[in-house]
This record gives sequence, C-alpha cells and structure tokens, in this order.
Amino acid sequence: MPEFVDRHPCPQRLPLSGAVNFRDLGGYRTVNDRQVKQRLVFRSDHLSRLTAEDQQLLQHLRFKVVCDLRTAQEQQRHPDLLPRDGSIRLLLLPIQAGNFDPAQVMDRLRSGERDWLSLDFFVNLYRQYLDDFGPVWGKILRLIAAPANLPLVFHCTGGKDRTGICATLLLLTLGVREKDIFLDHDRSNACNAERLQSIYARFADLGIEPEQAAPYLQAPREPLAAMLEHLRKSYGTIDNYLETKAGLDETTLAALRSNLLE
Repeated sequence: MPEFVDRHPCPQRLPLSGAVNFRDLGGYRTVNDRQVKQRLVFRSDHLSRLTAEDQQLLQHLRFKVVCDLRTAQEQQRHPDLLPRDGSIRLLLLPIQAGNFDPAQVMDRLRSGERDWLSLDFFVNLYRQYLDDFGPVWGKILRLIAAPANLPLVFHCTGGKDRTGICATLLLLTLGVREKDIFLDHDRSNACNAERLQSIYARFADLGIEPEQAAPYLQAPREPLAAMLEHLRKSYGTIDNYLETKAGLDETTLAALRSNLLE
C-alpha cells in the first residue's frame, strides 16, 4: 500500500479559529504497513483563544480529554477555554525544566537574559524533558490506551516542543517511521507561521533578529534528532524507555497498538 503522503502544509488540521496548530496524529503508516487511526489523538497549541464555535466543534467531535502540558504560570495566565458543560475533562500536567518557564520569556529578554536563545539550549532541553518527565508521558499514553478517553488532545503553548516530544513518543510506540515523525514535527512551522509574525515583531522591538529567535519560535529538527539519539543510547528502545521511565507495562503498550492501528 502507498505511504501516507499529504502535500498540504498543515494536513489533518482542525478548522479552529482560536488554535492554529490543532491537528490529527492519525494517517501515518507504520513499518509494518499498518496505519494510525484518524480522529482519535490530536496535538495542539494552547486552547485559551477558542471561540464558541471552536468549542462546539470539539463537542461535535465528542472530545473526551484535554491534557495541558504548559507550566503552572502559563496555565494561570491563559487558561484553556473549554465547553462549560463539563463534557471535556481537563488534566493539568505541567512540564517545566529547571527555571525555564515560557511564561517568563519576554521578561527575561527585556532584562537582557538572552544566552538561552540557541540550538544547544533546546537540544539539552529536549533531553531533559525526556529524562525527567517520563511519568507525565506515561500518564498521557496510558490515557490514550483506553478507548473511553478518546478523542484526546494534548497541547502546550505553541504545540511544538513539549507537545512534539509527546507526539514523537506516541508515534514511535506505534511504529511510525522517523522520517514521518520529523515530517509531523516540521508541520508546526507551517501551522504557526501566521501567528508567529507578531511574535517575531515583538522580539525585533527588543533588538533580537529572526535568526536568533528561531530556535525558540520555530520547530527546528536538531533538538528532536538529538532527543531520539539520546533515547537510543540511554534506553535502547522506545518500549524500554516507556517501561523504565514512564511506568508503562507490556499490556498498555499492546493496547496502544491494538486500539490505534488499523
């Protein structure tokens, strides 16, 4: 069968006004020539701008769970706007490495603290997210393994770093090829492009050129590639990582593959 290929820059994107990077993780083919089922698991940028129409669409698609990976301060400043009827369960699963809090980025930049705007910083950040937050990744994958929780969406702020790691771990578990995992990662740049224009302008007002801001605002491949290499060198296989760091067992891994692949 032909591999899943979609030339649109933002395939599987839901037509939401308030979230530009909300997209389906289904459709990718695996090394065993199976396909990830669609309309079950989604990734997104933050949901604090959802309109009433956006909320109605999520209700229409019968979403069950939202997993918010933003830091506590990010969540407090811009809480997710979900339907008030309680039909969608919100889980706050903050991921913060050390003192790096995206909620404080502009304050740090205004104070002249800019040494973290580098690819090396984000390479190390991705490795730290992998090593230190196994229980959070495990909790999300455990939720996904239970059909009663689907459809489910996990998100951070831009839907590219913390969300990208979670998406990568899921797709790896399902047997999706790394080239398609990188393709999925790249698509955040296309989906976020229009919204990033105003953020680049704010950085420019502080004297920060686009090239310097790009490691933070874009979704470069280098940090993800370094994380995958770190996973292989430190844990061997994705299953071993999930069993030793994320607390998953073989039964849960089997359920993920059985329920999400066709």
